[in-house]
Amino acid sequence: MRFAIALSSLIISSLAVPVAFAQSSDTTVAKDGSCPTGFKSSGSSCKSSSGKVAIVKIGSCPSGFKSSANYCVGDRGDYAEVKSGSCSGGLKASGKYCVK
Repeated sequence: MRFAIALSSLIISSLAVPVAFAQSSDTTVAKDGSCPTGFKSSGSSCKSSSGKVAIVKIGSCPSGFKSSANYCVGDRGDYAEVKSGSCSGGLKASGKYCVK
């Protein structure tokens, strides 16, 4: 019984988590206008057809990423996240982003 209560509390609290967490590059991104080059529209998302990653463009793209539509697109293995304060370990600042 305690497990069920703890589990239901966890599920409810995870549903209430705001979407204000750091956005990071991924092979699937929320669709914002046209999909970037190398991505295909899939409902309300854009999915990579080549393993590339994308992140929503905020001003200029970070180093290693190229502008395409409303996104910044990087190669497979590239990583960027929207900068919120200082960049965490292993990441360096690049404009409004932290990159690997």
